[in-house]
Amino acid sequence: MSDRTQATLTEFFRRMSTGDTDGASELFADSVAWDIPGATELVPWIGPRRNPAEIREFYDLLDNGLVKDRFDVERVLVDGPHAVAIGRLRSIIRSTGKVIDSAFTIEFEVNDDGRITKYLLLEDSWHVANAVLP
Repeated sequence: MSDRTQATLTEFFRRMSTGDTDGASELFADSVAWDIPGATELVPWIGPRRNPAEIREFYDLLDNGLVKDRFDVERVLVDGPHAVAIGRLRSIIRSTGKVIDSAFTIEFEVNDDGRITKYLLLEDSWHVANAVLP
């Protein structure tokens, strides 16, 4: 299972690095436990999502809300169907011009079909919410 998990995440990050968010969305199972905790009342792209259509909406909202500058995955640790990606991101909020610069971790689970069933991104959510405020 570790090989399947590694292959799925390698493909996920490859698609993300080329801007293929439609392709990245296709790697998620029909039912997903997705969350990016934070101030959902301020930041429209964060919060829970449950299916590929909602995940696709996330990418649209994200692209409308910010300019991605960097998303560097430093390492991916895999243990069977479970994985954690560790890295750093940098983005600019379109409405304010403020910069978000934060370390992140993403917890994943991948099922037997090689589809992602869990996605939990942890970042400096206070910094993100503050950057959205005028």
